[in-house]
Amino acid sequence: MNMNTLGYQAYKKTQVQTADQGRLILMCYDGAIGLLRQAEKAHAEKNYTVMNELLNKAQNIVWELTNGLNYEAGEVAYNLDALYNYMIRRIIDAQYNNTIDPTHEVITYLQELRDTWQNIIQKQP
Repeated sequence: MNMNTLGYQAYKKTQVQTADQGRLILMCYDGAIGLLRQAEKAHAEKNYTVMNELLNKAQNIVWELTNGLNYEAGEVAYNLDALYNYMIRRIIDAQYNNTIDPTHEVITYLQELRDTWQNIIQKQP
């Protein structure tokens, strides 16, 4: 591992450790979207092993989003739980059927949620 890689990893670790909850959620959405797009590229290149590894990582991020829900917030948390679980099932469908089509739908949902969070964060004082 070279110094640039170590420096970047340290920067990313610090960025995560110092981020507020809203920014962490944005980072999760960005991470999952990026991994799904990389999986689409791996699928196009017929690199199914890499595709499945990337889909697993994206799935893990969505699980983390699910685990971080505050159900005391009410109906919105339960709706997000249902949506996150649906997205996880769609990622599993992509893996099981060795297709990338379900990821397009998941990316759309994640992007919409990300944009909503971005708007919420920008409106906070």
